[in-house]
Amino acid sequence: MTETNQEPWLRDRSSALFTALGGSFHRAGVDGEDLGWVEGSFTPTALASGRDNLVPAGVLAVVLDAACVVAVECADLAATVPGAITTMAIELDRSARTGNSYVLRGEVVGLTRRAGAVEATLVGSDGALVARATGTVTRRRAT
Repeated sequence: MTETNQEPWLRDRSSALFTALGGSFHRAGVDGEDLGWVEGSFTPTALASGRDNLVPAGVLAVVLDAACVVAVECADLAATVPGAITTMAIELDRSARTGNSYVLRGEVVGLTRRAGAVEATLVGSDGALVARATGTVTRRRAT
């Protein structure tokens, strides 16, 4: 997958929930080691808002998970062996709020024939980390 003309491909991978919460993917690709990555943004909508305009951790988990899944799909396009995220841990460093915009990035950080690792970050406009997710990818054997 190249970085050109990806808009339809990325739109097809954006779940209705991810979009309704305020998520959007802008660019995706694979690096020289066939490790997938995706970049996007998260501008929390009213649906994503909890009390006092704070975004609940569960909403952030959905957004970070979406970035991890698309990064894995990018890697799978290069490797032609499908994978699935089987575990995920979320760390919150500070609160996200409706009315603010955040930079979202997901990337496969390691991948073998059977397993791998994926992570996603959500960063504020000031460059400070808001939340991070790490996950394990289990790959099915090619048949």
